[in-house]
Amino acid sequence: VSSTKLRGKAIPLTSRLRGEGVSRWPQAVVFDLDGTLVDTAADIAVALNQTLHELGLPPHPEATVRSMIGGGLAKLLDRALSAQGLRFADGPRDRAVARLLEVYAAKPAALSRLYPGVREALDILHQVDIPCGLCTNKQEAISRDVLRALGIVEAFAVFQCGDSHLPRKPDPAGLLGVVEALGAEPATALMVGDSIADVEAARAAGLRGVILVSYGYSVTPVTELGADMVINGLSELPEALARFAPGLEHEI
Repeated sequence: VSSTKLRGKAIPLTSRLRGEGVSRWPQAVVFDLDGTLVDTAADIAVALNQTLHELGLPPHPEATVRSMIGGGLAKLLDRALSAQGLRFADGPRDRAVARLLEVYAAKPAALSRLYPGVREALDILHQVDIPCGLCTNKQEAISRDVLRALGIVEAFAVFQCGDSHLPRKPDPAGLLGVVEALGAEPATALMVGDSIADVEAARAAGLRGVILVSYGYSVTPVTELGADMVINGLSELPEALARFAPGLEHEI
């Protein structure tokens, strides 16, 4: 299925409510965090640049840091160092990553903001009894702190984060664990993200589909990442979810 932006007549999610003769659809929705629900780049940039300063290295502009986000703080630091022609040995790298994590965890949501439409979309899913989970490469304590500070932590019944015992995205194990914990089967669940890791994890997990947002931190245009659908904001999510309902495959 080729990537496409949501166009045309709205198909309301309320048409798929649980009711007499109607099954709830979808059975579960799993979200990425950074670049999908929350713009966390400013706080991440502050933490990264403080860590670089302590290492005696120059800072990166926030715009540059945005292009480095993805895969966790260790990969972020590697990219930041590589951009300056540097690579640390394992020992110094591990210490620098630990310090970056410490700095970021101390103030992870001072500048972070929800993307437009996020709160409203989560409210709609709650109203129609569709359970939501989170699958992120971010550490769990930080993820919860960010979502709590922004008032949406209670929207997620299950958290799968980067410091669990399971491998990180794009490995599908964590995503499958979230779907199972939400009481759904992969073929009845959808992934919402912003990156190739989200697409690859969803495909490998056998999910019904994957929706990407057009904003976020992907360097590659999201229309080239192989998602089933690209939306411009989560205000479009309810209609997008409804288009994946059984019998409406031709609408995608």
